[in-house]
Amino acid sequence: MPPRSSSLPAVHVVFGTTEFGATPTGPGTYAHYLWEGFRDDPEVDFHLVAPSFPFEHPKAHPAGRSSGSGGLYRSICRKVLEVGDRLSESAGGRVILHLNNSHMGRELLATRHELWGQINDYENTDCYRRFWWNLRNYGLRRTAALARRRWIESRLVCRQDLTICNSRYTRSRVLSAYAPPHSEQVTVVYKAVDLDFFRRPLAAALPPDPAERNRSDNRIIFLGSDFVRKGLDLLVRAFVQLRQPADLTIVGVEEQEFSARYRQLGRALGSQSRPYRFMGRQPRQRVRELLWHSDVFALPTRAEALGVAILEAVAAGLWVVACGVGGVPEVIEVTPNAASVAPSDADAVRRLLDERNPSSRDGNARSASGFDDAFSKSVMLSRVRSRYLGKVEMNAETRQD
Repeated sequence: MPPRSSSLPAVHVVFGTTEFGATPTGPGTYAHYLWEGFRDDPEVDFHLVAPSFPFEHPKAHPAGRSSGSGGLYRSICRKVLEVGDRLSESAGGRVILHLNNSHMGRELLATRHELWGQINDYENTDCYRRFWWNLRNYGLRRTAALARRRWIESRLVCRQDLTICNSRYTRSRVLSAYAPPHSEQVTVVYKAVDLDFFRRPLAAALPPDPAERNRSDNRIIFLGSDFVRKGLDLLVRAFVQLRQPADLTIVGVEEQEFSARYRQLGRALGSQSRPYRFMGRQPRQRVRELLWHSDVFALPTRAEALGVAILEAVAAGLWVVACGVGGVPEVIEVTPNAASVAPSDADAVRRLLDERNPSSRDGNARSASGFDDAFSKSVMLSRVRSRYLGKVEMNAETRQD
């Protein structure tokens, strides 16, 4: 191994992700934030592995497309290991293999490098507790897949040098479900939001509303692709019973998908006169513009590790209505213009939405509070960077450093 120069970066990081596209998802957004934050860092030699990239860069390594999630995980892990080995041989020093989802790392269990993994949800840890609900709502195939992921994830959490959870609640579920031998190696770094990107501009500078909504209505927006878990049925039940004029925009879901799963609700939605629209998946820029022209973000979710969409809505100045499950209370406790309801309580959602009407708009719901300190992109990147450089003493506390 060649001698290490003091001018070389302190650590090499190879971050593997299955998502790095234009359509916003929680893991995909996180991967973008890390890439933007560490690509040119003089102390962190950051390399990114994803199925493909819309650009060429010496530190961006395409793993290629594969059929099925198993094939995709294997191709990404092999490319991550290949890049890590090459960096170790050519430059020496610490090499961290960091995966965007722990359960994708089975191929790396025997690696000689440091192994880190993210846990972005507690769906795997709770698959036994929610077995019948999963079976009823998702079917046998996905229920079995969750059980397999839980088994793989448990092995990785017990092997990884660091497991990063996206909320205190997620960490508590990981410790309870997997009982890793070193709990201090399971830590919390909140997922974050780019406050500057989502901050709503002055009215004169606003681009046109992509949904062309009437400003006199209470403009409600929902974001999420897993609409069963995210509680879209509860929101629709609340929406069709509202007493105030309202408009509902649903992003991430196609109307046919929803109506096939909830036929009666689909008919009820289609038969009432107040406006609504399903907009399917949208690029990040369009999501931002839809948020800017909305008043209330509603997410009556049945399970949520943190809720990146909630962070984006708060940053865009919306009032938030969400179910107080999982890590959602950790956001609401530092967000004055947010309210939570009990899970599956559609009537409580309706009451809160009726209370929030166009006459109560204040232009920007995010106030100077602890939200920025907890969930800004810059704070998140600083915490991850400290861990990469080994400047944070790991401990068993559930709160952020």
